[in-house]
Amino acid sequence: MVIEQKKVQTAVTSLAPRIIRQEGGSETSNGRTINSKELFTDGSQSILIEHEGTIYCLRATKFGKLLITK
Repeated sequence: MVIEQKKVQTAVTSLAPRIIRQEGGSETSNGRTINSKELFTDGSQSILIEHEGTIYCLRATKFGKLLITK
């Protein structure tokens, strides 16, 4: 008995925004750039951000990544 295998193609899309690196100025076409060291100035690893009535937590991981949660 031979089982026929079907190839399934899936579209891969990225929900992550493109990273824009710009030398020099701190302005981009989408707004201003803030260095993460300016956000975590007091030695903390997280900050709270209020956006349209919802509180988000922006956290720096031990691997140097940023994680935002609701």
